[in-house]
Amino acid sequence: MSPLYPGAGLDLRLVPAAALVWLVCGWGVGVGENAGWAVVLGLLVAAAAGLRRLRGRVLARHRRSGNELLAAGVLALLVAALVLGTVAVRGSARAELVAELDGASPAVTVQLQREARPHEDGAIADALLLEVEGRAGELRAPVVLLGGPGWLDLPFGAQVRTSAQLVATAAGDDRVLLVIADSIGSVRAPDGWRAQVASIRAGLAELCADLPPAGRGLVPGIALGDTRALPAALAEDMRTVSLTHLTAISGAHVALLLAVLMVLLLWAPRWLRAGLGVVALVAFVALVRPEGSVLRAAVMGGVLLLGLVLRRPRSGLPALAVAVVVLIAADPWITRSYGFALSVLATGGLLLLAPPLATWLSRWLPTPLAAAIAIPVAAQLTCLPVLLLLQPSLPVYGVLANVLAAPVVAPATVLGVSAALLGPVAPTAAAACVQGASWCAEWIAVVARACAAIPGAG
Repeated sequence: MSPLYPGAGLDLRLVPAAALVWLVCGWGVGVGENAGWAVVLGLLVAAAAGLRRLRGRVLARHRRSGNELLAAGVLALLVAALVLGTVAVRGSARAELVAELDGASPAVTVQLQREARPHEDGAIADALLLEVEGRAGELRAPVVLLGGPGWLDLPFGAQVRTSAQLVATAAGDDRVLLVIADSIGSVRAPDGWRAQVASIRAGLAELCADLPPAGRGLVPGIALGDTRALPAALAEDMRTVSLTHLTAISGAHVALLLAVLMVLLLWAPRWLRAGLGVVALVAFVALVRPEGSVLRAAVMGGVLLLGLVLRRPRSGLPALAVAVVVLIAADPWITRSYGFALSVLATGGLLLLAPPLATWLSRWLPTPLAAAIAIPVAAQLTCLPVLLLLQPSLPVYGVLANVLAAPVVAPATVLGVSAALLGPVAPTAAAACVQGASWCAEWIAVVARACAAIPGAG
């Protein structure tokens, strides 16, 4: 069997390209333009040497499996050189912008990319810098905004004109500048699709306002990633037992969305299922905000839907590799995002480790229980290096907590999203969905608190 296919249905041909693109671009966003172009040249020279050797083997009619490995390596070098070339160009433009604005205190216009969250005595939010006084043209540069408590009341998509101090971030940071703006000037309400998203997100938070603290924080968190109402103590317990992924919208949410949609559309032809699937993906990304883990899952889902239309085998690893390359090409600074890294590593663990681990455990355990244990173990093992960078402790009871919480995660997600969508048109049905989701949320809170209270939990 070819080493590119060490297991049934396991296609690794695009994995080297994704890994090399991630490696060189993760390095490239933090260095100067000249160093980037030097590495691009080195990659192209190596690719040319590989192509020459591959051509010699083909002409000599060598049909060894090494040809596939060499071809995958050449493809990886070419793709990495192409993407790193775009990084060098964009990095130069970013450096010029930062040099121009660093330390300035102009009037600026920013647009909130998510609702502001409490931070020390004020608020912090992801935003787009749209305009700077005295500078022509629209920027649309991603920034981190630090402001006073008044920013907490502004909806997603709001545009604010105010005076601010601009401070440069590190070269490899995914945010170009730090915008410090204690006061709020003129505010323009969100419009278009942003207004609809803001209304839906605010409506779900309002529906949950009368729930107990756990439900009030967890239902919007699990459904839409809105954790503003999550009690600090519960958030810490969930972090201790590795349950924070439940409130970080990721591949599980997208997979569940597509699974439910595909079941409902079993009667439809392939092209219609795929088309509606793409529409649902775009709408869901807009609703929960296009963060790294969400985009990874959405692009991967789009690749699988394309396979559905083309009647091609739909394999997870190629789709994951394509998603990584596409997203890094679109936004190279995502390579240094913890959320993106955790999403990719967890998905890779589920595709590579979970099946053989479940098979091994099924020798002694019932198959459903073996799968329930294998999934969190695989995700924990692959994500552990990054988790230790974020929090230098081991979630000793993380697998136990995830196994206990697993039965209610899907119902909580489906009911929470349903409540958000039904809120504007059927408040009674939405309230019923919220109540059901809150029961699931209470169980998750019980699990988090109980496991975190065990001695040696972290």
